[in-house]
Amino acid sequence: MSFSSRRRNYLLTPHRRDGLIECMKGMLMHSFVLDALDTTGADTFSHFEMLIDEHRRMTNQLLEDMNNNQMSVASSSSSHPLQNMTVPSRLKQLVPGVGTFYTRLPLRKAFEAYNVKYGVTKRRYICISFNEIRHILNLAQIIAMIHPYDSSDGKKLNAGMNGMSINGGPRISLLTGSSSTNGAAEATTAITSEDNGTMRKRTDRSERQSEADRAALEAWASMADTTPRPENDAEDEDSDAKEEGDKIDINEKEQQSSVSKPRHLDKRDRSDSCAIEETLSLLPTRATLPGPKLICFDGDQTLYSDGANFDKSPKLAKYLYLLLKHGVTIAVVTAAGYEYQAAKYELRLSGLLAYFQERGLEREDLERFYIFGGECNYLLRLGTDYKLHAVREDGPGGWLISTKHLSESPGNWSEAEVTSILDRAEACFQSSLKDQNMRARIIRKKRSVGLIPKVDETIRREALDETVLRIQTELDEAKVTLPFCAFNGGRDAWVDVGNKRVGVQVLQSYLGIPAEETLHIGDQFLNTGNDFAARSVCPCVWITSPEETTYILKSILRLAGVPLMMMAAGEEKVAKDRTADEGKGTEKKVDFEEAGRRSSRLVMDVYTGEFIRKMPN
Repeated sequence: MSFSSRRRNYLLTPHRRDGLIECMKGMLMHSFVLDALDTTGADTFSHFEMLIDEHRRMTNQLLEDMNNNQMSVASSSSSHPLQNMTVPSRLKQLVPGVGTFYTRLPLRKAFEAYNVKYGVTKRRYICISFNEIRHILNLAQIIAMIHPYDSSDGKKLNAGMNGMSINGGPRISLLTGSSSTNGAAEATTAITSEDNGTMRKRTDRSERQSEADRAALEAWASMADTTPRPENDAEDEDSDAKEEGDKIDINEKEQQSSVSKPRHLDKRDRSDSCAIEETLSLLPTRATLPGPKLICFDGDQTLYSDGANFDKSPKLAKYLYLLLKHGVTIAVVTAAGYEYQAAKYELRLSGLLAYFQERGLEREDLERFYIFGGECNYLLRLGTDYKLHAVREDGPGGWLISTKHLSESPGNWSEAEVTSILDRAEACFQSSLKDQNMRARIIRKKRSVGLIPKVDETIRREALDETVLRIQTELDEAKVTLPFCAFNGGRDAWVDVGNKRVGVQVLQSYLGIPAEETLHIGDQFLNTGNDFAARSVCPCVWITSPEETTYILKSILRLAGVPLMMMAAGEEKVAKDRTADEGKGTEKKVDFEEAGRRSSRLVMDVYTGEFIRKMPN
């Protein structure tokens, strides 16, 4: 895990914790202490699976009631429909900050597959960690989207663990152990009996689903163990003590960490993948990928290292290429806001765009690649010249006009309100800078304002968090009407007008893709991060580095049956034709080292977007 990533994801203070994962970890700790994790761990995940199903059913019922009452989510006085839930689900009682689940999560199957691969339950001294639970949740989300569960499949949700019942009657509180007969139980009595014929059909469908899940999980478990291992677990108690030692040149440290892995690992990975593909039913070259139709990515620390460019990840480029070839729409939803200056976004994605150009993509594939700058303010799309072009805002088909029906859409903002938010944020930055004696400066853009370090200086993470929480409180108390995002970027802090919730919603509406077929992948899902807002509008996967992103995409493609280790015959012909036209005898490949050298010669200040002329050595 890189220096800035660890600073963003350390979990030593209450505002740096995820309630659901902490709750799951606490319950699993009891089993570990009693040396019973091997026999009760899977049941614990089954219990959380049941709680999530109950929570989803109650949320869906609430949304249906709101729609029947002509009350839209957007026009509700609450910022989220779950706040209108008069009787919270049991999961919400345990985890008050829990949000919406757009799919069921096969947590037990994900845990069992993860345990087969890593032997978590065989450990005697180290309990399951925050990061391991995060990986299990990620795997469950991927399985749920590629092998979706029918909401009517599986066993009924009327028999909980430890005597708890969903179908009314007394139940035992997880927190107090007391009996309760309140309305929460009554609100979950939605299950009715079916006739035998319907049950047989559902049983057959459930068996087919289980077989598909089993095959998919076996394929995943057979993958070479290339899961990135963070340098420090999220709960490292001594990370504060290590902070001084971390103050080395960040670029130098990232270069050291990006040294190529030993060749024998690559060979094992390749041989294992080939062996898996021989036994899997692979998708045809142009077949549509089963699973997410829109995948949104954060930029820094998700697709490329913090403050760097996409110039070191050939595997990640390949997996993104395969997703486009199989009908998936890809959108980079980033806080980097250079307005519609396409060349600056192209520099950040230089290696990826070069890979696309070398491999060749059809027009329809190219036009499924978007970048949303400034969280939700500047929408660009890839053209047939492999360059980014601004998507028209106004007029027929303009994205601003087409999404005005969304109450939070940028098309409905007034410039006076935008200026008011930025003025308040800038004043708060000034106050925080003075109070904490930070060696920093403030910059302001059209739709954002930021606090960035002075040259050769760093800002302590505690100071960044304090600043972000101050601004969040200030703007909440001011009851601003426009969406905003105040976040800690690892080395800086920013306030954007708009957020990734709006960005993802605009893309869903503009492209006609529902929330349950959208996936957002990012690294900042704590409440001082800018991926946090996306959780309310689509399923999410929480990663901490570009290496983890690569592994997640590999898992998605593998579970979907997409061949990874070979080009389809049509692609080989295209590559040979392209090299023949260039008069070369061998297939040309993207040289990512050369791409890195070229991008290093053209340096851009990622904060301001200004190009800097690098002096020769």
